[in-house]
Amino acid sequence: MLTHLKLDNFKIWRSTGPLRLAPLTLLLGTNSSGKSSLIQSLLLIRQTVKNDDPNLDLNLGNPDNDSSKPDSVTLGQFQDVLCRSASASQSTSASQFGIEFRWAEESEGTDSSLFSARYRKGAGNSAELDYLRLGKDDQGFTVKRRKTSIYQLSLANQRKPLGQSADFRPERSFAFSAATLNKLGEQAEAIKDIGPELLDELSRIIYLGPVRRLAQRDYVWAGRMPAHIGDDGAKAIDALIASGVEYQRLRKAHKPLTETAQLFEQTEQWLRKMNLADGLDVKQLGRSARYELHMTNYGEGSNIKDVGVGVSQVLPVIVAALFAQPGHIVLIEEPESHLHPLAQSELAELFSQVSRERKVQFIVETHSEHLFRRLQTLMAQNTISAASTAMYFVEREGKAARMRPLELDEFGRVKNWPDKFFGDAMGETKEQARLVFEKQARSLP
Repeated sequence: MLTHLKLDNFKIWRSTGPLRLAPLTLLLGTNSSGKSSLIQSLLLIRQTVKNDDPNLDLNLGNPDNDSSKPDSVTLGQFQDVLCRSASASQSTSASQFGIEFRWAEESEGTDSSLFSARYRKGAGNSAELDYLRLGKDDQGFTVKRRKTSIYQLSLANQRKPLGQSADFRPERSFAFSAATLNKLGEQAEAIKDIGPELLDELSRIIYLGPVRRLAQRDYVWAGRMPAHIGDDGAKAIDALIASGVEYQRLRKAHKPLTETAQLFEQTEQWLRKMNLADGLDVKQLGRSARYELHMTNYGEGSNIKDVGVGVSQVLPVIVAALFAQPGHIVLIEEPESHLHPLAQSELAELFSQVSRERKVQFIVETHSEHLFRRLQTLMAQNTISAASTAMYFVEREGKAARMRPLELDEFGRVKNWPDKFFGDAMGETKEQARLVFEKQARSLP
């Protein structure tokens, strides 16, 4: 689970300050205020460590990448990422941007591991690693750039650096080559597993962007459960078809449902709770590899292509939550897209229940008042605790962004409401009452 995030000179953020990340973290705020940048920073490191180019310190994304593994974010060049208000300064620290986060097992008392990196402008306006600290506080290593391609390596449990060399430049900002580890000999034992641990943690991330794939009339299914659902949710329907085929087979045979089949059953249940469908059905087209997904409402079935766009946008959200395994981290932008108020409220129930029961972490960027209000209610009911949640309001302050941690009491009430957080509901009510009074007064003889 991610427990901490801090950005310096990253896009709109001069500095976020240290952010506590909880099992359920909500990012609220105005448009273009910097909420998405918080999520992008994590995706940036994920796509870097999973990249296959050892000479790339930071994979800023290639918009022309049409491979089977497209980049999650494309941020341009170094200068596009460096905070503009920082780049105007002449100081060394202002000419670099930093990304820092911690992660730990969810069990209490577990020491957290740290990834803290700073990047400077490299050749061709790329991002070049300047500093890296990786590992637990009393373990791991630190590298510092001394001159072009030369890095000093220090172990956390030793006072003196091991030396400086071109061999000590970490590949993809997280791990050393096999040749370097061989040269280090016994010293390699202290650091060889740290990079893979970071890769394992970031591989637990499931990300859904703000625009999910629209519904199709039918789908080609490969006959197996997909390993991931894709950043646009394109494989969510494949997962649902795989689950639905097994669900219908087991139901017909009157056999207990497997974990795979339960995904379909639980998705159907959440669609009912959200008042989006009464039932769900998978239909094979003849003996082909094509399948249709049908939804039932008021006794009538409809192809998913023929129902509202809100269904196609929320299905990947539901599937992502239920698809996640214990220890997974689900990052979602605007899960409420095209949904009516009740369905938005039920998203809060979905996230809190899955987080609580399956130990899945959610970091959600949203504009939904209904989702937020339901979370307040869940806190008042003691269904979720303050310790298991973290809520932040992000707003513009001139050309920079400002982070406001929301302080909630045991009843879910916000102690430090931002001005006109969700508009001015009280002001609208007063204005409506005034207009009603005036209209009634004019109608009197």
